[in-house]
Amino acid sequence: MFEFAYWPDADAAMDELEASPAMSPVLEAVQRTLDRLSADPYDRRLGTTAYQTQELGGISATPIRLDDWYIFWQRGPEPKLLEIVLIHELRADQPR
Repeated sequence: MFEFAYWPDADAAMDELEASPAMSPVLEAVQRTLDRLSADPYDRRLGTTAYQTQELGGISATPIRLDDWYIFWQRGPEPKLLEIVLIHELRADQPR
């Protein structure tokens, strides 16, 4: 099983989801996806896409299968550690 280390933005997103009863379906989907990531983050069925960025290096985006929410993560410095970078909704109608 993989362990998680949360970056501050991901931790804040989880706090917001937990504090809002209206967001409970999203929170449940995030928790389900985190459970699956913990079991095997490289399972193709997760639909994860890997990217390279100048700021973060290698980062992966895994959809939670609810609306356009994603969990952004990267491998940690230790084996079996994933760093959860951000939990965010990507919507086409949001300004870039």
